[in-house]
Amino acid sequence: MFPIMIYTVVVVVIVLLLFIMAGQKYKEFIEDNRADFQVLFMAPASLCLIDKLRLMERLSGKLMPLQQKISIMYSVREVLQYTKMFIAQIISVVLLCLVGGGVLAVLGEGNMAVLVFSIIFAMLVPYLLIKKLDEKTTKRKHDIIFELPEFASKVALLVNAGETVQNAIIRCTTMKNEDDNPLYVELNVAVTKLRNGDSFNQVMEELGKRCGVQEVSILVTTVLLNYRRGGSELSLALRGISHDLWEKRKVISRTRGEEASSKLIFPMVLIFIAVLLVIAYPALIILG
Repeated sequence: MFPIMIYTVVVVVIVLLLFIMAGQKYKEFIEDNRADFQVLFMAPASLCLIDKLRLMERLSGKLMPLQQKISIMYSVREVLQYTKMFIAQIISVVLLCLVGGGVLAVLGEGNMAVLVFSIIFAMLVPYLLIKKLDEKTTKRKHDIIFELPEFASKVALLVNAGETVQNAIIRCTTMKNEDDNPLYVELNVAVTKLRNGDSFNQVMEELGKRCGVQEVSILVTTVLLNYRRGGSELSLALRGISHDLWEKRKVISRTRGEEASSKLIFPMVLIFIAVLLVIAYPALIILG
């Protein structure tokens, strides 16, 4: 019991000291980079720990894959700041696990199993949160590819009907300006810039970078190579890309269907066991 109390007091004191040293220093930083990060109330202490240990500098070489995922997921230029917030989120959850495990162990009259479990879970937190980010990034990519063939087909039809590619993109985007699909979110940003007079080439290149999806980059490159020619050549190129994208959409639909089916296996097994018990229990009673 005594070692657990010492552990708990030490961890709580460390967290409180981090909060005291952080003060209001990170308030503005957290507000600017909060995105959909969780446990923000712990962020000041975690950010203070990151700065004191200089984790961003020491881990700079190992953070590149993480930064790429964050730049794709949140479509921001301030990738370093968002990466710092993501690491702060990991540290925040770890600290909560360590503090919570110690408190629960003390309340449980020295239950060492609770403390060990909390420490093990704290060690798994970085892997779990990074895996969750991977899943969100993959879903975002699939959502974009899922909508891309329809968008490309509409632009091809409008261009073939005599519309300029810029106006075609604006019109297709405006028709779905309330759609929360990440493709149309990024297209709305691009359309706003076009209406403000930004260069078409620059806007399209930025669109490809923000989406972070190879298929969007191919579409953007095709548009930039052919939009000056316009007419049938651009329309034909867009139709070719659209055909390939429809095939990829079918693959994504099939994959999502398989994932949905696999998720149903466990509940079906539980239902089967429950039904088996309901049927078998009366029979066992009668035989007994």
